[in-house]
Amino acid sequence: MPQNGAVSNPSPVAGVSFAVFALLWVSMVLSIGLWVVRDARARGSGRPKLWALAAVFTPVGLPYYLYRRRRRVGLGERAAPPTTVDRLAATWAAASLAAFFGGSLFAPPDPFSLLVYTLAFFVPALVSAYVLVYRGGYRVAADRVGL
Repeated sequence: MPQNGAVSNPSPVAGVSFAVFALLWVSMVLSIGLWVVRDARARGSGRPKLWALAAVFTPVGLPYYLYRRRRRVGLGERAAPPTTVDRLAATWAAASLAAFFGGSLFAPPDPFSLLVYTLAFFVPALVSAYVLVYRGGYRVAADRVGL
């Protein structure tokens, strides 16, 4: 127990957890940006980099891009099927977004718990994203539901 205002040393687990969390956040931002740029370019957008910046740095950018993409407003059909890089970027972006949302939804209100919950949510989110995004399982589910 620290005495007289002395600062205690943080545990190595906390330092490693924070580093992994920061790496996950940076990789999420990069994968979202990469996927949006490649997808917008494949759909014939005149400003794919602007879409990526909006998707990454504004809270409404990604939902608005997905809305426009779904409704085909200014974004047409893909000229070619998604490549492996497109599917990997989309899978990583979906998994990391799901992990951050799951962690923030279920974690108690302290920063370390958010960090731990987000990291715990990432593995199941990555498996789900692999099945739904990379393998195209969302198409099967959308066809069965009628979307």
